[in-house]
Parts: sequence; C-alpha cells; structure tokens
Amino acid sequence: MKTTRSRQMGLTMIGLIFILSFIGIVVLFVLRAFPLYNEKFQVIAAMNSAASQATESMQEREIAMSFLKSLQATTNIQRFTDRNLKEYVEVVKAGKKGEPKQLRVHFQATNVLAKDLNLMLAFDHSIPIRGIAADGGD
Repeated sequence: MKTTRSRQMGLTMIGLIFILSFIGIVVLFVLRAFPLYNEKFQVIAAMNSAASQATESMQEREIAMSFLKSLQATTNIQRFTDRNLKEYVEVVKAGKKGEPKQLRVHFQATNVLAKDLNLMLAFDHSIPIRGIAADGGD
C-alpha cells in the first residue's frame, strides 16, 4: 500500500477568509479611532498656540478664550463653546513660586466601534504657559 502525501501550496479558502477578516477588523478599528486621535492632536495644537500667545496681563478667561479662538480658527471641533469652556479648560496656578502656570484641558470623547462597543479617548493634558510665572498676572 502506497501512501502519497500531497503537498499543499498556497492558501486555502479558510486561510484567506481568516486573513481578510483580520484585515477588515484592523481597518474598522483604525477608521473609528482616527477621528479621536485627530481631535486630540488638534486640541494640543490649539493649546500650544494659546500658551505661546499668553501675556502677563491676560486673565484666565482670556487665555481660555484664546484657546477657543485658536481651536475654532483651525478645526471644526464643536465640543468647546463659550458656555462650556469653563468645564473643559482651566488655568492651573503653579505649586512653587517662579514656576509657570499650566493650561489644562480635559474631556472624554467617544466613537462607536460596533453595536454596543465604544472607543473612548480620555484627554487630560497640561502645558506650561510661557512667560507667565506663578507670581505674575492672574
């Protein structure tokens, strides 16, 4: 009795379906996560712009409004408005004398990945406000 071993060459249909479904899942995840990360980088850019424009004479509200104007000028993010700006943006006083104040923005953004599965971006970022020390303007 002779046994012949057949050599498999290439992909089987099941292997091809597995690879295509894996690629599809990765593409779905990337397409759903991209807007969240894009928003994150746009907010960071607006924070840097507002922090670099801040002066000693600016009040906390003016710095927050500078952030909002910078964000509205360059993006289409609707999360931040005049009414809810205080909820998301704050100017934190430095702990030690001589250290700069911090511009802090914090929010949560979600995007639906699949039916009951959501992606959530928890954003909490602080940057130093250049030129404003703790003993400087309020």
